[in-house]
Amino acid sequence: MTVDAEEDYARAGLAGSLAPGSSPALIIVDPARVYTEPSCPLYAGAEAACEVMRALLHEARAAGVPTLITRVEHDPSGRTGGLFARKVPATRWFGADSPYAGYIDGLAPAGGDIEIVKQYPSAFAGTSLGATLTALRVDTLLITGLTTSGCIRATATDAMQSGFVPIVVRDAVADRLEGPHEANLFDIQAKIGEVVSADRAGQLLRRRR
Repeated sequence: MTVDAEEDYARAGLAGSLAPGSSPALIIVDPARVYTEPSCPLYAGAEAACEVMRALLHEARAAGVPTLITRVEHDPSGRTGGLFARKVPATRWFGADSPYAGYIDGLAPAGGDIEIVKQYPSAFAGTSLGATLTALRVDTLLITGLTTSGCIRATATDAMQSGFVPIVVRDAVADRLEGPHEANLFDIQAKIGEVVSADRAGQLLRRRR
């Protein structure tokens, strides 16, 4: 976005900020092979972002920060996913019979990680995520994963609406096209939460050691 756009948003009162709390959790949204296998139509060239996700996951585990990883699961028959599955037929690549539905190497749940299974863009929609974060006394959600314009934005919006400070890690999210990626990061910063670097996210995680 241009400086003019930033100035316009600031004049409109869209330049507020949310301070991170003292009890963060890290979520990795949909680290599925659909986004990193060139033979899959949903390939998004997200390999660099995945490297950052792996590093942050390692830091969060080491710091004892709650780590949550989401997985999309759709019935191949089309009976699940509701209107989202009808609107986006590409959700079939997340079916149990898809060769691309598995986790990206190094980003599968392990040990004390919490797996959240979802069928809609937001990790909160129809899942136990909100209740789990509340039970863990989390106040801040560091959001990474795929993709920026869909599940990342939806999860950040619902995090804010559920009372958790959403912090999207710029280097640890990706999208298939640069335009939607950058536009959504700009809008998330303006209206929903905070967009930070991986270095800043690492600082917030290490603060819990």
